[in-house]
Amino acid sequence: MSAQDRLPASVTVADAARKAQQRDLSQPNGTRTISPVDLRARLVRESLNVGLPLDNSHQLAIDTESQMTLPVVDILHYDKNPRKAINDQYEVIKESIRSTKQLTSPLVVTRRPGQEKYMVGKGGNTRLTALQELFSETGDAAFQYVVVTYTPWVSESSTLSAHLVENELRGEMIFWDKAKAYADLKQMIESETGGALSARAFEQALKERGLPLGKTSLSYFNFAVTHLAALGEAYKSLSRPVVSELQPAFNALERLLKHSQLAGAWPELRDQVLKRAEQTWSTTRALETARVIEHLEHAVATKQGETVELVRQARQLCQQYPSEDIAVLLAQARLQTQPAVASSPALPPSNVAETSAGKAKSQATKRNVETGPITAVQKHGTELIDEIQDMATRFARLTESADCLRLARDWPTGFYMEVPENDEPIDLTENGADRYFGWWMLAMLSEQLDGAWSGSMPDDSTWRQAQRQERGRDEFALQHYMDTILGMPIDPLSLGKRLASASPSVPVWLELVSILRTLRGTAPERFAVAAPE
Repeated sequence: MSAQDRLPASVTVADAARKAQQRDLSQPNGTRTISPVDLRARLVRESLNVGLPLDNSHQLAIDTESQMTLPVVDILHYDKNPRKAINDQYEVIKESIRSTKQLTSPLVVTRRPGQEKYMVGKGGNTRLTALQELFSETGDAAFQYVVVTYTPWVSESSTLSAHLVENELRGEMIFWDKAKAYADLKQMIESETGGALSARAFEQALKERGLPLGKTSLSYFNFAVTHLAALGEAYKSLSRPVVSELQPAFNALERLLKHSQLAGAWPELRDQVLKRAEQTWSTTRALETARVIEHLEHAVATKQGETVELVRQARQLCQQYPSEDIAVLLAQARLQTQPAVASSPALPPSNVAETSAGKAKSQATKRNVETGPITAVQKHGTELIDEIQDMATRFARLTESADCLRLARDWPTGFYMEVPENDEPIDLTENGADRYFGWWMLAMLSEQLDGAWSGSMPDDSTWRQAQRQERGRDEFALQHYMDTILGMPIDPLSLGKRLASASPSVPVWLELVSILRTLRGTAPERFAVAAPE
C-alpha cells in the first residue's frame, strides 16, 4: 500500500466508511441534480394542493387583532345590526362573490364575552348572508370557509358604533334606520356610563367613536323616533328634507294643544294622522308632508273647537317666532283671521272624535254663518283694547322694550311707555337699536307725546312728572331724559328706513297701527275726552 492510500492518522476506518455512504446516498445512480429555481417551483405547486387548515379557533386564546379562517355557517350576524331595510344591491353583491369566489375585503368579526361563536363586528352582514346562501345553494368548498379579521370585544356601544361607521362610509342606510340606530346607541352609552347624556355630551361621545354628527342631524333623528313611529312602512320615505318640514309644524301644533290644556290629546291625534298617511303611502309610495300637516291642523282645530284658519295661522306664527309667548301669538292669529271666521269651520279628519267643546264651537260658527261674518269694525272699542294690548305687548317683546310698556284700559290707546326704572340709556344694551326704535314707535302711537293727555297718567309716572313739571321736575326734565336715557324722537327718514327693514317687529307695528285706526273709528269718544287738569 502506497503512502497516498493510507488514511491520515486522525481518521478512523469507520469515519471513512460513513462519509462514503453519505456520498452515495446524496446522489444515487440515475438521478439528476435539481436547480434551486426548479425546487422552488415544485414546492409552490405542492402547496396549492394543500387544503385549508381545520378550524381551531375555539382552542385559541385571542386578545389582540389577528386573522383566522372560520366556517361561514358558524359566523353569526350582528343581532343589533342598524341596517334593517334590505340592501337593494344584494343580488349584485351576491353575484360578484359567486363569480370571483372571494370577498374583496375580509369580514371583521368579534366575540361577546362568554359566547363560543364569532359574529360580524364591523359591517359585512350583507356579504355574510350572500356567502352563507351560496354555500347552501352550491355546496362549493370555495364558499365553505372564509378568512376573517378578528378584533377584540370592547363594549356593546363600541360594536354598534363600528357598524354605524362602516354603513356611513358606504352610504347604505335609510334615514329611519339611522335615527333608530343613534337612539339605540345613546341608550347603550348611557347604560354603560350610568348617567343620562345631554345633547352636547352625546354629540361629543359620537365624535370620539368616529361619528361626527351635528346638533341639527341629531335633533332630526330624535324627532323622527319620538314622533313618527306610527308611519309604519311609510318610514321608508323619510329623509332629512321631509323631517325638516315636519318637525317645526309638529312642535307648533303640540304647543297649541298644551296651551289649551289638551297636551294629553297630542299623541293620539298625531298617530291617527300618521296612520292615514301610511295608508296613502301604500298606494302612492309618496309621503306628502303638506297633506300630513294639513290633516293635523284639522285634527287640532276640532279638538280645540277652533277654526282651521286660526290654527293654521297660529301654527305659522309659532314656527316663525318659536320663543314668543303662545298667548301673544294666538291673539295675533285671532286678529288676522277674524274677518274670515264665519267661512271656515273646522273639517275633522276621519275617526277623530269631536269633543263637546268642539260641538259648541261648531254651533257658534253656524250662527255666524247665518248672521254674517263679524268684522273688526263691528267690534266695540273695549273689545279692541284687548287686541291692541296683546299686539303692543308682542311688539315690545320683539324690540326688548317690554319693561317700559304700561297697559291701561282707561288710557286712550290702552298703553303708554314709561322711562326705564334704572335710568339706563335704552341704546346701551346688546340690541340697543331695536330697543330705541321700539320705545319711540310705541310712544308715538300712545298719545303720550301730546301734553294734553299726560294728566291722565298715574301720579307716580316719571313721564307725567317730567312733562307736567311735577314733584320738583323743571322745564328741562323731559329734555334731560331724552339726552341721557331715551334719545331724541325718531326722525321721519330713520322711521322710513326702519319700516323698510327686514325686522320681524315691523309687521307687528303696522298691524297695531291698523287696529288703532279701527279703534278711532269705532270709539272716537276715547280720543275726544279732554285731559283733566
